[in-house]
Amino acid sequence: MLQPMTEKTIQEQISELNRKMDLILESVELQKRNREEFDDLVADLSIVAKDAFQQSVVMLDKSQVDFEHSDLPMLLIKILQNIGTFHEMLELLESARDFMADISPVLHQVGLDAVNKMNELDQKGYFTFGAEMMKVMDKFIMAFTVEDLHNLQANAGTIAGIIRNLTRPEMITALNHTTMVLATVKMDEKLDNKSLFGIMKQLNSPDVRKSLSYTLRLIQAINRLPAS
Repeated sequence: MLQPMTEKTIQEQISELNRKMDLILESVELQKRNREEFDDLVADLSIVAKDAFQQSVVMLDKSQVDFEHSDLPMLLIKILQNIGTFHEMLELLESARDFMADISPVLHQVGLDAVNKMNELDQKGYFTFGAEMMKVMDKFIMAFTVEDLHNLQANAGTIAGIIRNLTRPEMITALNHTTMVLATVKMDEKLDNKSLFGIMKQLNSPDVRKSLSYTLRLIQAINRLPAS
């Protein structure tokens, strides 16, 4: 009875060994396949790197840039020495990006306010008024010559005095009253076609006499002014 059990046990052990051997062979095959794939990858990358290097050399040659292989280590050293500077540059770029992100809503609102204000001015007619004023200025400039401008400059003091006198309240009131009368009182054939006797009769009016006296005083005062 013991002999069959021993043979069965041995057979089971052999089967277990065969199974483990198959696993080992599969693992070895898998490692071999992975190594081959890695070698293929390295070979492909080498080809790509070689092509990229050749393309870079061609581009540098076309750009007339001289590059020595001995300069590459020095370039790497310079980069490593200035790694802090690169870090600061990146921080500045990040700060600028954050600033733009913060300021963008403000700029957007300012743009909207500007558009709304321009639309409001347009609705009120400022732009139309400005365009018409430009037309007036064009005609004003065309009506003046360079000599006129020289004369204007030479008499700037006198013109300033005239403007100063015109800004006096009593002068403004008198001018306003005069322009209102000129705008309302028109020449009338029946009222103004009077005989000399009729005109003499009007001289009896106190208002007419005062107006004539004031007009005569103005003429006398103007005649007494020194000639310029």
